[in-house]
Amino acid sequence: MTQLKLQDERGFNQVFAPVGSTLVRANRRNAWFVAQANRVKAKRILEIGSGTGEAAAYVAQHTTAEVVGVDISDSFLVHANATHKAPNLRFEKLDLLGGNPLILGKFDMIYGNGILHHLVVQLESVLSILRSMTQDGGGMAFIEPNLMNPYCAFIFGTRIGRKWARLEPDEMAFSAAGLRRRVLASGWRDVRIVTKDFLLPGVPSSLVKPTLAVEPALEATPLTRWLAQSHFLTAGA
Repeated sequence: MTQLKLQDERGFNQVFAPVGSTLVRANRRNAWFVAQANRVKAKRILEIGSGTGEAAAYVAQHTTAEVVGVDISDSFLVHANATHKAPNLRFEKLDLLGGNPLILGKFDMIYGNGILHHLVVQLESVLSILRSMTQDGGGMAFIEPNLMNPYCAFIFGTRIGRKWARLEPDEMAFSAAGLRRRVLASGWRDVRIVTKDFLLPGVPSSLVKPTLAVEPALEATPLTRWLAQSHFLTAGA
């Protein structure tokens, strides 16, 4: 059984000890965020929903930008500040909808891994706030669950799946078309969504290499591409 390491104050968001595919998935997602930061030549980067800080620490290590990770969970922030230290990295408590997000200034890139689907009810408001926090010429990069993926459809679309995954009441995955429509309605431009990633969380180590071997063909084929696990979203300010 996977070991629970930490959870937030509300009990919905948990951090588990890494097993199987966990580190491979995390590192390649973090590398994608670094690539997006380099694409816009970001000097200041903000991670929304930084949790225990692993992604922000990776981005800070692989760029020269100032990286700020924000979260609403005190327990996650305590862990992040105690675990990850770098001269270009810091963590702050911030509630996008309950405080003054501009207190942190503006950023060249704002990113997050699996955070927008927690905010789906107020998504347009959140995206508009993020736009106001982004420098002209900057952008955003988010990875979000694909509702069409069978694993995500079970977790988000069934009572037993939602209970098993301890989802928040309003938490919901996205279709690509629905996500695109809401991003455009919030004032972002050059919206691009690529649906990919067939390496599910918790895949046993013995199956990671076989999955990676067949993944390019699955992502390149229209009949299977739409079943991938995640939407990789970018947009310009």
